[in-house]
Amino acid sequence: MYYPPYNPNPYYNPSPYMVMQREKHDLKRTANALCWTLLLAMLLMSALVILCRVYLSVIGYTTVDSTGDFGGFTPVLYYLATGTGYVAGLAIPVLIYFAAKHTSLSDVLPFQKAGVLKTAACVFFGSAVCMLANIPANTVVDIEKFFGFAGDMPEMPLINDPWVLVLYGITIAVIPPIVEELLFRGMVLQSLRKYGDGFAVMVSAMLFGLYHGNFVQMVFAFIAGLVMALVVLRTGSLWTSILIHFANNSISFALEMTQRFAGDAVANTVNLIVISVLMILGALSLIYILVKDRHFFRGDSSNPMFPFWSRVGAAFANPGGVAMLIFAVGSSVYILMKY
Repeated sequence: MYYPPYNPNPYYNPSPYMVMQREKHDLKRTANALCWTLLLAMLLMSALVILCRVYLSVIGYTTVDSTGDFGGFTPVLYYLATGTGYVAGLAIPVLIYFAAKHTSLSDVLPFQKAGVLKTAACVFFGSAVCMLANIPANTVVDIEKFFGFAGDMPEMPLINDPWVLVLYGITIAVIPPIVEELLFRGMVLQSLRKYGDGFAVMVSAMLFGLYHGNFVQMVFAFIAGLVMALVVLRTGSLWTSILIHFANNSISFALEMTQRFAGDAVANTVNLIVISVLMILGALSLIYILVKDRHFFRGDSSNPMFPFWSRVGAAFANPGGVAMLIFAVGSSVYILMKY
């Protein structure tokens, strides 16, 4: 998708420097709007859950949450409110963004037919990369522990009630893959493509990492964001990234349930089997991908007037980008100190 700079006078050719400055200004405006949309979405998610709690209190609802872990809700209502807040909290700001930009959903939410084999290969390859991304994430945990921190992250409360487990699984493995992919590999990635595909992949992955708000997931989400953005560009379909995201979260959920009900030994065995299978399928998929498309990993052609890392810097050199960085660092430090 290429957007030539607007030139009101066909007889006037601006200098390359002026073209670069115009593109830089446009990039900052776009990135600023995207970052504020992400921040609004995160704020709205929390606000909607609070509103649910206030509404239940107003209508005289009496909680049976004796432990306090579920924030005044029953376990079932807790997950219903969390899921509803997650979907609505992310969807509303995105729809506002599209309306403000006069953007058609079909332009930023691609669902082209990529073929079963290509899609499967991209999903297996992406899932293997996500599995490998746990290595640097675990390294961050080790570093945190080395400096005297627990290295833990906040967890959602859980009991063994079947309905609660089902809702927990939906909240973990179903809702985020759909909503987050529409947000990051849809709105964010597609909005940034006019400044270069490689740049769009990098910045969308960086924002995906910052969005998670803690040092451990930040590293994992950045690497996962890179591969999911890449396969979306190469297949022209969000289904590939949704399936990768779903597979990764579903594996995490399945391993957590295995550990919960069968113990650490069984969970470790299952984890080893899953890793081995994914690594084999990922390697075979990578070979298939490279045979079918030797340019699968090709980058952008260089622009000497507006190089890659200058564009990346410009994406965060705006109020929204700075606010996003402050949120991510502040949230990460808070979690590090509290947990």
